[in-house]
Amino acid sequence: MPGSSRITVHPAICDGQPTVRGLRVPVWQVLEWLATGRPESEIITAHPGLEPEDFRACLAFAAQRLKPLARTQPAAPDQNSEAWLLSRQSQWLAEQEFLKQLWERRAVGGPAVAQAD
Repeated sequence: MPGSSRITVHPAICDGQPTVRGLRVPVWQVLEWLATGRPESEIITAHPGLEPEDFRACLAFAAQRLKPLARTQPAAPDQNSEAWLLSRQSQWLAEQEFLKQLWERRAVGGPAVAQAD
């Protein structure tokens, strides 16, 4: 996945949420800043550890996670089974629910800035 080396997951950082290079800046937070129209330069000023490439990595990460399961994709022999397809679909639905919960938590009045763990 493009940019995946910039997105890290560690159980001790931000409760295991995907973060930008382990900087305690969750991917969802970066996406929210971008979605609200906040300029990258302003985000970098507020969070000097971030780099322009990190924004692209967050967008690529979200796009990959939200991409629907394509049954026409070439698959390895063990991935042709209905059980594998159902398992992959279940994983995709769980990721959707996770993103929905993040969004709802934020909409209800979660912290405006990511908290350090």
